[in-house]
Amino acid sequence: MIFHPQNLIKSEGSFVLSGDVKAIAHPCLNKKIVKDFWHNFTFQSSTLSISESTELIFSVGNAKPISLDGYDYSINVEADGICVYAKSEKDLIHGYMTLLDRFRAVDRDAAPAIELDCGQIKDSPMIQNRMVHFCVFPETELWELQRFVRFCGALKYTHVVLEFWGMLKYDCMQELSWPHAFTKEDVKPIIREANDLGLEIIPMFNHWGHASAGRVMHGKHVVLDQNPTLQTYFSDDGWCWDIRSPKVKELLRHIRDELIELCGSGSYFHIGCDEAYGFEFTKENMNFISDFINDISDEMSLQNRRVIVWGDMLLYRHSHFSTGNKYTCNAPSAESEQYMLQQLHNNLIIADWQYDAVQSPVETAEIFTRSGFECLLCPWDRGLPQMRAVISTVKEQSLAGFLHTTWHTLSKGMPYVAFAAIGAFENIDKCAMTQIRTYTAALLRKAMPINGDYSKAGWSKIQVDSLW
Repeated sequence: MIFHPQNLIKSEGSFVLSGDVKAIAHPCLNKKIVKDFWHNFTFQSSTLSISESTELIFSVGNAKPISLDGYDYSINVEADGICVYAKSEKDLIHGYMTLLDRFRAVDRDAAPAIELDCGQIKDSPMIQNRMVHFCVFPETELWELQRFVRFCGALKYTHVVLEFWGMLKYDCMQELSWPHAFTKEDVKPIIREANDLGLEIIPMFNHWGHASAGRVMHGKHVVLDQNPTLQTYFSDDGWCWDIRSPKVKELLRHIRDELIELCGSGSYFHIGCDEAYGFEFTKENMNFISDFINDISDEMSLQNRRVIVWGDMLLYRHSHFSTGNKYTCNAPSAESEQYMLQQLHNNLIIADWQYDAVQSPVETAEIFTRSGFECLLCPWDRGLPQMRAVISTVKEQSLAGFLHTTWHTLSKGMPYVAFAAIGAFENIDKCAMTQIRTYTAALLRKAMPINGDYSKAGWSKIQVDSLW
C-alpha cells in the first residue's frame, strides 16, 4: 500500500473478489479508464461492470455507506461487500483510488483472487491543491505522457500542468513546434482520460523567459532553428519573448486560446515568466512586465481562470533568511522585490520553486503571502530533506498547495512524484526512499501495464548508464 489513511479501524475477516464483479456507482466512475484500473489493480484477474446510481457511492455486495464525520470520503469493507462514500465526485474518485491501493493478490481454491481486510476508513488530504508539472519534451513519447497522467490519477493528484516544449502543433504559428510534435488530436484522448481520473489539466506556455522551448544548456530553439526570419519575436539572444511587440502579444494570446480549447474547462493558466536572463530592473521595465502580467491576469479572469507565475524573478535574497537554506532569487534588491510585488495584482498565484531549501520553513513563501498573494511551493527531486521542507511548510503555513516539478529528470525522479503525493495525506518524516521506489514501481505497473516491453518498464529506458 502506498497510502495510509488518517482514520482506519480494522475488524476481523476479509472480503474476497474475483472474476466478473458488478458494482453500483455514481456516473463519474462509469468510465473506461476507471474500469481499466480495476482490471489492472486486481492484477488482471477481475473485470468490473457498473450500474449507475445518483448517490456518490461505489458499492459491491451488501456493505452500507458509513458517515463521513467531516472527512472527504469513507470506505466500509465487510465480509459480504465494500462501499465507498464521498462528499463530491472528485472525492469519490480519490476514495476509489484508496480502495484499489488496498487490494492484495491471494490464492483461493487454486485460482487467483483479491482480498481486502475488513474495516472502516475515513480520510481527507492535508493539502487540498496537489499539482504536478509535466514537460512534454521532443524526446517524450506519447505513451509516457499517458502513463504519467494515469500515475498521477492513481496518486490522487488534483491538477497536472502540461507544458509542451515545442511538442504541440499550433494553428497560429507552424514554427512553435518541431516537425515530429504531437497534434491536438493525439493529445485529446489523454486529457479526457485525465479528467475521468479526477485531474484538471492546467495549460502552460512560457510568456517571458524560456522562449526557445528548450533547455538553456543545449542551445536549441524551436522557432529560430526552423525559421531565423522570425528573430523579431524575441530578444537578441532568443531566450526571451519581445513582450513589448504587439505581434508577440497577439501571438501569445492565440496560443492561450488554443491551449484552453485543447485542455478544456479549468481554473488556472500557467504563464511561466521565470529565468528572464538579462532583464534590467529599471522602474520602466518593472512597470512594463507588471502591466503585461496584469493584463493577462485580467483577460483570464473573464474566463474564470487565475494566472500562475513562477516566483524567482520577484524575489530578493534577504540577509535574514536562514543560512541553512539556499534560495533562488533573481531580483537584485529588496526595493525591486517590493516594487514588483506592489505592482502586480493579488489575484495572481505565485509558484515559488525553491529546490535547495532543506529546512522548514521555506522562508520565501512568506514574502508572497505577506504581500497578499496565494503561494504554491514547488519541490523537485533534489532529495528527501528538500521535499520534506517544502511539504512541511505548505502544511504549517496553510499555503495554497504545492506544484511538484519534474523537468528533465523523470528517468530517476518518478519516486519523488509519489513522495510528494503521499506527503499531502500523511506525515512523511520517516518515509524511506527505497520503499518509495518499490511502491512507485508497483503503482506504475498497475496504472499502465507495458506487456513485456523492456524499454517501457519502470521509469528509465535503461538500467546501466555512465552515472553509476
